[in-house]
Amino acid sequence: MKKLALLISFFSLFIFFSVAQKPASITRDIFSRYVEDKVTYMQDLIGFTDKQATQLKVIELQFLLDVQKAETCFWCNSEKRIRKLQAARKEGLQKILDRDHYIKYDAIENDRIQKGEIRVE
Repeated sequence: MKKLALLISFFSLFIFFSVAQKPASITRDIFSRYVEDKVTYMQDLIGFTDKQATQLKVIELQFLLDVQKAETCFWCNSEKRIRKLQAARKEGLQKILDRDHYIKYDAIENDRIQKGEIRVE
């Protein structure tokens, strides 16, 4: 009887964890599409290279996934973790982009420059 109960509990845990993985992949797909659109739009406005765009997509996607993980973590200090992630993202962007490109990227992203009104070339 104990073996049957143990087997049923393991089976139910297996099903629970296999079902729990699907929303994470859906979230990753949504974030991937968002990052693709964002970086493509920024590339059209600012004019950085395709290599830089590919590197930016990796950094932006990882940032979004890490922020989501930090926000859903029960035992973590979410605010502190998100501040660290923002600092790491900012540092990564500065390594990839030239100074001028980074300033324009940051200004457009933080609404310091109205999107669509100024074409940066």
